[in-house]
Amino acid sequence: MKRILFVIGVLALLLSFPCSANVSFQITGGLDSNPTLRSRIEYQVSALLTAVNRAAESNTAVNFSGIDIDDMASFTIAQTWENARFRTYDDEICTEALRLVYNGRLKGYEVRKIEVEMMPVDDTYKGNKHQEICLQFNLSGKITDMNFSMGDQYYAQLFREGEELKDLDRRLQIVHFVEQFRTAYNTKDINFLDAIFSDEALIITGKVIQRVNSDVRLRPEIQYTKQSKQQYIANLRRVFARNAYLNILFDDIKIMRHGSKPNFYGVTLIQHWNSSTYSDKGILFLVWDCSNEEEPKIHVRTWQPMETPENEVFTLSDIKL
Repeated sequence: MKRILFVIGVLALLLSFPCSANVSFQITGGLDSNPTLRSRIEYQVSALLTAVNRAAESNTAVNFSGIDIDDMASFTIAQTWENARFRTYDDEICTEALRLVYNGRLKGYEVRKIEVEMMPVDDTYKGNKHQEICLQFNLSGKITDMNFSMGDQYYAQLFREGEELKDLDRRLQIVHFVEQFRTAYNTKDINFLDAIFSDEALIITGKVIQRVNSDVRLRPEIQYTKQSKQQYIANLRRVFARNAYLNILFDDIKIMRHGSKPNFYGVTLIQHWNSSTYSDKGILFLVWDCSNEEEPKIHVRTWQPMETPENEVFTLSDIKL
């Protein structure tokens, strides 16, 4: 009986571990008309995820040998590795390829829904260890970027709104920009963040003022602090320096196009900030300028506590552009 219980325990332990190192990746749709490119992307993704899993298992750096990947994507993975490693849950992954269209021109492809488990370097890690990543490719199938994605539960709404307003491609671009923005925090990529904010960017942060010895339930009093881009980036450098890791999550995304300036979009998100020294949850609002689709800029970033009354949450109508 003891031997049977021991075997059952070992099997349960083995089944609880994520997949083996080798990963097989298959595209289920989106590139049916180009089987050569489909096979090339499938090979690149399989090779990259296998390299990632092997590095996670051996606690070493990711070996990109034999993988057609550019400097941006390899840098993002290497920077992530310094804060928290990850590995795939499955050794067989199937998903579709999405077209990346900018200004009516096909610029590349993207695959999403790649579930990974975060492997923190110590026990101070906070937040959800279950994440999803997405990979981008140029027209020849080279890996050009890797980002932590927000999950596809918001895509149905984005597709519906984009088709109704005839700006679906732009909305998908903005999701990609937002995912790059989030990943830059997680990888402490201060150069990317410095570049993505416009030089005249407005940064506003709110905090709830606590009342002492108040028996009356009052609406929260929120105090706002304004910063320039230069002040924000300087403060962010200090935040990056004193935290062993950052795990920033975005969800509940809402995208609104400006009525008279169609290249400007307001994006509202719920931000979950988890780091080795601090955690909070709040409402993040960003104003994106997509006039130059190759180099979008953020003109406004506001953060408000979750206690903020709904009619006081910043929107595009509060910003003079």
